[in-house]
Amino acid sequence: MILESPAPSFEPECAETMAREYFGIDGRAEPLGSERDQNFSILSSSGARFVLKISNPAEDPRAVEFENAALQHVAAVSPAVPVPRLRPTLSGSSVARHRDDDGKLYLVRLITWLAGVPLRQVKVSGALRRQLAVTLADLGRSLRGFFHPAAAKPLLWDMQQVADLAGLLPHIGDEALRESCAGFVSHFGREIRPALARLRSQVIYNDLNPSNVLVSVGPAQRVTGIVDFGDMVHGPLVCDVAVGAAYQLGGGEDPLAGAAEFVAAYHREVPLEPEELELLPDLIAARLVMTVAITSWRAARHPGNREYILRNAAAAADGLRRLAELGPDGARDRLLAACPPVPIAPAPPASAPEDTGALVRRRDALLGPAYRLFYRNPLHAVRGEGVWLYDADGRAYLDAYNNVPLVGHSHPQVVAALAAQAATLNTHTRYLHRAVLDYAERLLSKFPASLDRVMFGCTGTEANDLALRIARATTGHCGVIATAWAYHGNSATVAQVSPSYASGEAREDWVELIPAPDTYRRPTGTDDAALCAHWLAELDAAIDRLTVRGIRPAALILDAGFTSDGMFLPPPGLLQGAADRIRDAGGLYIADEVQSGFGRFGKSLWGFELHGVEPDVVTLGKPIGNGHPLSATVIRSTLLDRFAEGTRYFNTFAGNPVSVAVGLAVLDVFEREDLLENSRSVGAYLHEQLRSTAADFDVIGDVRGLGLFAGVELVKDSRGREWATGLAAEVVNGMRERGVLISMIGPQTNVLKIRPPLPFGREHVDQLIATLRDSLQAAVS
Repeated sequence: MILESPAPSFEPECAETMAREYFGIDGRAEPLGSERDQNFSILSSSGARFVLKISNPAEDPRAVEFENAALQHVAAVSPAVPVPRLRPTLSGSSVARHRDDDGKLYLVRLITWLAGVPLRQVKVSGALRRQLAVTLADLGRSLRGFFHPAAAKPLLWDMQQVADLAGLLPHIGDEALRESCAGFVSHFGREIRPALARLRSQVIYNDLNPSNVLVSVGPAQRVTGIVDFGDMVHGPLVCDVAVGAAYQLGGGEDPLAGAAEFVAAYHREVPLEPEELELLPDLIAARLVMTVAITSWRAARHPGNREYILRNAAAAADGLRRLAELGPDGARDRLLAACPPVPIAPAPPASAPEDTGALVRRRDALLGPAYRLFYRNPLHAVRGEGVWLYDADGRAYLDAYNNVPLVGHSHPQVVAALAAQAATLNTHTRYLHRAVLDYAERLLSKFPASLDRVMFGCTGTEANDLALRIARATTGHCGVIATAWAYHGNSATVAQVSPSYASGEAREDWVELIPAPDTYRRPTGTDDAALCAHWLAELDAAIDRLTVRGIRPAALILDAGFTSDGMFLPPPGLLQGAADRIRDAGGLYIADEVQSGFGRFGKSLWGFELHGVEPDVVTLGKPIGNGHPLSATVIRSTLLDRFAEGTRYFNTFAGNPVSVAVGLAVLDVFEREDLLENSRSVGAYLHEQLRSTAADFDVIGDVRGLGLFAGVELVKDSRGREWATGLAAEVVNGMRERGVLISMIGPQTNVLKIRPPLPFGREHVDQLIATLRDSLQAAVS
């Protein structure tokens, strides 16, 4: 039996040799804890981290094949489930075969490192507990269609075999606990095991214990990894739930509160059947008995690993005592109350699926040619969740492009707020409604005191259109200056200052365009001060050209990240100098924060704040509503008062109760999940990994940006800096085919645009970088 065999005991130096010779990874090895195998963390010379797993020599090779096949299956059908990925050996196999000096065979694997700390090291919040249950449900769904012959292997941790543990009970030192476990083992054999045969079964993970779950560090707790698939087995699905719930028992007056919350969250995802719920308290107790009995026996056999083996034993013993105090009926009633029957909606009528080509032809016929699609092979997205989009075939795509779902696609708190308000009232701002005032106060509190009024719209276009209207009305001027490849919206007025959108339209004489401050192609030896001076001279020249035509400027409108121009972060002093010049000329400085604001840069909430400048007007778009039609124009009261003297503003759906309920929910999620800090920390890791990638590919000329806002400029070679437009298209389309979504931007469309939802994690960065490397390699070869 494998649990009778001691774990391998290789030195770190030997692990480093294995990583290098079998997998081509040079790195430093550090030991990690394990019950029956030996694991090492491998930090490679490039900064990437892996886990080297050396299987117990008593392990059946078929069991390792089973584990590998399951990991590959989950990665293929549900890539959003955070499980490790296998790295192949240099020969292309998923496992290396290593013999020690005595000829003993060890199976060696290298898997990706998942960021986070073990769940046992953190205080578990209700939100994290619910997410844990949802993750287990997702993992179970991904394993539904999977089987492997080794799934039927004998396993001591198989809950179906609890009645066979009688021989291990003498190793339990506490007499009362030993007798209690013996009584339960007998009860299980008589009453529970026969009933298990009637339950739905599949391959289950079977080991959701606090050492096998990784979570993010910080206030925005989330599950970042599920590790150690060595206890998988074919068994009743509810046993998987029971294992997870057993570790959620707590103290206090209601020891089942955490377990009930966990089970209820799972039940909402995968409804449990009545007989499963009926047996659940006994199955939770079974896991606790198994933990006490097996770890007591293992600790006696392997005293050198005693501390690691017994890490969950005391909590299991305490859980058994508390369940006994509740009694089987009390525990059952508590769990049943938490899991009301889930109504099953009738299936929609079947319709014949349309392939991509048919959909494109239908779209062209109905919507016309002015609409554009991303990618050579257009994506047919049918669902979004977090940082993932899913196509009509159920394939998941990592979304590293869309800034609009700011707090993640279909965030449940945002969806719930929308649905609740839509079911109550939706009207307009000509009636009094408290929520729009609550939202206005919350939003304005995020801005400098001078920006003390807000007007709502439905899109960024509307926000910018209103901003330009106010600028013209309050200055008495009509000229507008923007950058040469900007995008600010699509109305007749705003399209004039959106050359990247309306490049083929005639430009009105009140418009002047100036180049963006290109921090990559600046003349050799030009420092930041010289670049600022050069760009501000361009702005002066634009003001002069307007003056020659008898036009005075009403506004300068800028995106602080110059996103559509190629994603440039201007050097210090540039935006303040621009604001000073446009005001001296009689105009206003409008900060368009639709793409670069709301925590995108990580170091500040708004892009203009990075530069210590205060705009006259700030515009916000759909990210403030997580994609719901909501926008805002934030403005100085002195300007708004002057504007209101001559006109009024009304927009039927702007600031409606549903929209502001969504806006408030987005603010709540943003603050509670600390997404500004996530943008800063994960963004720093993103840029570090992008720079590391650039060092390996001469076609990457520049990596720029900040936080979760990154531009990667592709060139034919880094010395000549010639635009590589075709290469960028190949990379973007290659990444789409490999399951990661980005886009390209800039006048020559040679800048890769990376701008994901803010819950993006380090594990997502790792997948993005690996896919970028693969796509670059394929494109350049």
